[in-house]
Amino acid sequence: MVDRSKFNAEDFLVDSTFQQYCAGTDKLCIGYWEKYINAHPEQAAVIAEAKKLYVILSGNKRPLNKQTESLKESMFPEEKVVKLKRYLWLKIAAALVLVLGSVLVYNTYFKYNNTKNAVQEVYTFTTKSGERKKIKLQDGTTVLLNAKSSLSVTKGFNDQFREVTLTGEAFFDVAHDKNKPFKVHTADFNINVLGTAFNVKAYPDETTSEATLIRGLITMEAVNGNGGTITLKPSQKVTFYKSVAPQQKSKLLKPAALQPEITINHYTKIKDSTIVETAWTQNRIEIYDQDFDEIRNVLEKWYNVEIRFTDPSIEKYRFTATITNESIEQVLQALKDTENNFKYEIKGKQVTISK
Repeated sequence: MVDRSKFNAEDFLVDSTFQQYCAGTDKLCIGYWEKYINAHPEQAAVIAEAKKLYVILSGNKRPLNKQTESLKESMFPEEKVVKLKRYLWLKIAAALVLVLGSVLVYNTYFKYNNTKNAVQEVYTFTTKSGERKKIKLQDGTTVLLNAKSSLSVTKGFNDQFREVTLTGEAFFDVAHDKNKPFKVHTADFNINVLGTAFNVKAYPDETTSEATLIRGLITMEAVNGNGGTITLKPSQKVTFYKSVAPQQKSKLLKPAALQPEITINHYTKIKDSTIVETAWTQNRIEIYDQDFDEIRNVLEKWYNVEIRFTDPSIEKYRFTATITNESIEQVLQALKDTENNFKYEIKGKQVTISK
């Protein structure tokens, strides 16, 4: 049996039955947690904080059972008998027509003019291949943007909401503000956070997208709605397998998958406690038992080159290596020293690898 006596708000949040209780989607979970709360009044404050965090992270949605009751009341309101004389009804009807007509004209005119004049201002930070950039947002959040990436921030960020859109890879260290959850939008999934540190990798030319949680708590969901809401604990990584392979086909793609597949694992930690998924933030690349085709994607963005294999079998060679300040030629030579069955040729930004 789980001992919840020392649970904090985040511990309650990652419990799936507690989430269903907060969402109002399961009667058994609702009944269980109502009894638990009554039996443990000493934890009332912690549970209330957990419920508040759930509401914030779920976009301030009311529990489903409350929404159902509200809908029922709106569809079948309690009848009240009010007797009015006929001429009073006519006066009310005429007044309503006049008011509604005025509102319609007003809204139509001003909505048309506002639509013409309103232009949402968006500022976009970008990096080229071989470039990395550190950004500090208005709320104190720091973002390290990896190569060939972009981060879009709308005007008014941190006024009421904190939302950004990412293409590529970035490491976020989010300033805590429980009243303004921080949201990251990507083409494949959306992430809701409070104060935490995590890495997001969502390149459009790769067959997988992933999020790795280092500290704190995040909830996320696929853009297409598949997989429901996922809550990550520190050291966990979620990977989304895209249903359509880009031009550069990767061995990570599951060929039979018709819909994006989602997996949750732990991040990869090696030798000196380096985390493979975030090593790039320390200006190094950690290659851990990866095939040449996967490594190609990383090297192309890191060194601003284009790599071509003349023989498909070379793509299956697997390597483990650490890259720090080496040039692309030094990296290829080091890989060749461990696997002598390939040659490379560098002409400007074009790299050709053959047998």
